[in-house]
Amino acid sequence: MACIIDYALLNANRDFSAIPFSEIDGLIFAQLTYLLFDGIVPGLESGAQGVTFAQIVEHKDYDKMFPLERTAERNKKLLNAVAYSKRYGRMSVNYYENILDAEKETQFSAVTFIDENGDGYIAFRGTDATITGWRENFNMLYTSPVASQKLCVPYTESVASKIPGKITLIGHSKGGNLAIYAGAVCKKKAKEKIVSILSYDNPGFTEEFINSKKYIEAESKITKIVPEQSMIGMLLNNRGSYRVVKSDGDGFYQHDPFMWWIDGNDFVNGDRVVTKAQIIDNTFNEWVFSLSPEERAIFVDALFEVVEKTNSQNAATFGQWSENIKGNTSSVFDAIKELDPETRSIMKKAFINLFSSARESVTATPKAIIKTRIKRIPLLLSSNEENKS
Repeated sequence: MACIIDYALLNANRDFSAIPFSEIDGLIFAQLTYLLFDGIVPGLESGAQGVTFAQIVEHKDYDKMFPLERTAERNKKLLNAVAYSKRYGRMSVNYYENILDAEKETQFSAVTFIDENGDGYIAFRGTDATITGWRENFNMLYTSPVASQKLCVPYTESVASKIPGKITLIGHSKGGNLAIYAGAVCKKKAKEKIVSILSYDNPGFTEEFINSKKYIEAESKITKIVPEQSMIGMLLNNRGSYRVVKSDGDGFYQHDPFMWWIDGNDFVNGDRVVTKAQIIDNTFNEWVFSLSPEERAIFVDALFEVVEKTNSQNAATFGQWSENIKGNTSSVFDAIKELDPETRSIMKKAFINLFSSARESVTATPKAIIKTRIKRIPLLLSSNEENKS
């Protein structure tokens, strides 16, 4: 089955007038945000003209754009597929922002693709592999807005003031969360330019935000797409319709955009989010909501305090950290023992609740499948009550 690379190659000689911009094009742009364009694509305040994809692939720092060995080869193929095509080759790539600040627990990146008509496609990066990026993700469990949500709004407003045409907001994973947040919260002048918000397997929000007037007003512009074994895309509170597509991956690897099935110029529709994924999603969400926001904050602080105390080699990513402590897991237990008694008590409660939620989800999920309409994402707090009935 074809993937986004095949789609880009197949339509290389067909511009947007021949085949209009599609949800697959949006996923391609979302994936390209994971490349490191530092020193290659002009920044938001630079005042410089954008660059073409061809200029990007010919840049002297080309190899530095692909930080993860696991995805480097596929990202190179995708970038080269768009670089010399009629469809994407005339686009301008501009307004690149990339912020990673461990002290402020911030991981934010965005870039804008501008077509010949002056229409802009603002794409937000999802979570990278850094400990800082994952810390910010965990912050979403108890607070809103998190740092990257605060940054995505002025970014959108600034780009909207610089380009003449319409705007589409795009993002995969956390990037999809940011696309929705920016579209809902930005000022009226920018909001009037936004015609669509494309989110791909993104985690949800606090209940307060998805029930807010701003979110509800933006909802008609949102298209959310998830794979059949969606895990990330069903976390926290969600609402509204969504599309299910097939993927070659299994479990968490369905989250990978390169795995999503394409037939011709469209994704291949899936049936529904499958039971295995629902069990995991229900377990996680019931566990989160079994704790108060204050307890969630203490748990997250404690979790990353343990990571920091055991990170003697100053690993930047969770992968590096886990490799460093392999064979020395006793250091993790020692770090937990050093926590104050109240924090240890909350961690204990969190893990007990997690196991309890897992048991409940295994028995409740089949009932939820029968009751829940496939094309709707229920408010999770409400659905959890239904599952327990």
